[in-house]
Amino acid sequence: MGNGLEVALVSKPLPVFKSILDKHEELNYYLKKVILEHREDNPESNSSNVKAWHSSWHTHLENKNFQSIQDIVVNACDFISSEYFKCSGLDWEVKNLWAMMYEDGESTQRHSHLPFDYSSCYYVDVEPDSAPIIFEKDLLTIQPENGMLLIWPSILEHEVPPTKGKRMGISMNIVNKFKKEKV
Repeated sequence: MGNGLEVALVSKPLPVFKSILDKHEELNYYLKKVILEHREDNPESNSSNVKAWHSSWHTHLENKNFQSIQDIVVNACDFISSEYFKCSGLDWEVKNLWAMMYEDGESTQRHSHLPFDYSSCYYVDVEPDSAPIIFEKDLLTIQPENGMLLIWPSILEHEVPPTKGKRMGISMNIVNKFKKEKV
């Protein structure tokens, strides 16, 4: 690269998509049971930015009971890419899925999820005094609610400060694969 790499900055806001899922009470009842059973079978966490219990990054491959939330997130990514970015015909795939359970004082260090396209978090069971998710050093703070789905470009940094209330969620990293068209 010769004498170095020059950087020119372009200011473009990046969206964080937020929705409370319809009929989330039934889904959350099911997912809470699945997460608790999965934790009982897998009590140890690996080392990561999450300073709370979490399952492995490949929980969706180890436990097919997470398929319903995967399908919801993949469909949401398809809608977002088509409606918001005007790019249809993409084939979305969940590459990582992990469940998390935060107790009092637990947190997540600031990080991003590159090289993935989208990242998401679905909130299964959060207490009112649970910690928010903070994007880009306080540029956006979102207080989780039961049934809330967040999807954002994986380049965005985010963190969770120490929580006071319990917080249970499922996070994913998603990539797009172009559908192979017949030529």
